Amino acid sequence: MARTTVRAYLNLAILVAGLELLAIGVWFVLEGVRVNQSDGMMVVYICAAAGLASVIWLAGYRPRADEPVEYRDDRALRDAQARLDRMDPARLAEHVAELCERDGLAEVETVRVVEDAYAVDIHARRGDGTPAVLRCRSADGPGPVAGGVVQDFVSALDAAEERPGPLLLATTAGCFSAKAEALAAGAGIILLDRSALAHWECDKETPKALAA
Repeated sequence: MARTTVRAYLNLAILVAGLELLAIGVWFVLEGVRVNQSDGMMVVYICAAAGLASVIWLAGYRPRADEPVEYRDDRALRDAQARLDRMDPARLAEHVAELCERDGLAEVETVRVVEDAYAVDIHARRGDGTPAVLRCRSADGPGPVAGGVVQDFVSALDAAEERPGPLLLATTAGCFSAKAEALAAGAGIILLDRSALAHWECDKETPKALAA
């Protein structure tokens, strides 16, 4: 909020200074072409410019009542991302399972992925009864999620007797590699990075693939 307020009042100062300089310029131009002006007209021009600047500022630059809320929301998102960054696979799966239950999914259960120490699967059912699978994977390094992680998920799904409906891969990592995104798109897997998970938690908006 403090940064927003400083920026808004800086805009006001710039507007006032700019319009007052314009008003002074107009006065000098009129004097140059010998237009008769009464004493004190420069003061009138400057006051009019200040008034116009205030009107423009009130209409477009003044801090709005909702801006502090937006700032708090940004902070909440940053805090949520920081918490996600510290989660191990089990805690991440527990967290995502709680989000699923909060948003109305049924029969939510977690299943450890034997082939990947960083991953835990969540099996659940949407409101319409459609089964869904979310693979939760903690980041194993600072880089993006590699294509091999998505390929392992696809292979596990292909090996299943019945392929479930919505498929999601959630991670504490900040992003996915281009190969991971391409593989996910081809397999119909929705990718949720750390930012998307934070928005799911804070905005309370269920990913479309899970809504029914």
